[in-house]
Amino acid sequence: MAKFDEALIKLEKNFNYSGNPPSNETEYNSMKDTMFLDGVVAPTWTEIKNTMDNIPDRETLKASAKAKLIAGEALTEDEANTIVL
Repeated sequence: MAKFDEALIKLEKNFNYSGNPPSNETEYNSMKDTMFLDGVVAPTWTEIKNTMDNIPDRETLKASAKAKLIAGEALTEDEANTIVL
């Protein structure tokens, strides 16, 4: 799943688009009018970008999850998702 999609899910926005996710504000602005469903107010590119920046990459999460499992520590939801998804 693309970080763009993950960000919109974290922002609790219903969305739909085809093709590649936008990678910058210009691409996003050209797509956003048809991307959001059910009268959803489109987030700003800044909101999306900030959310994407706070999503750790999958390999980092997997390494963290492995270390915690070995140490018998509790996993975060994101870490657990790398194992079961």
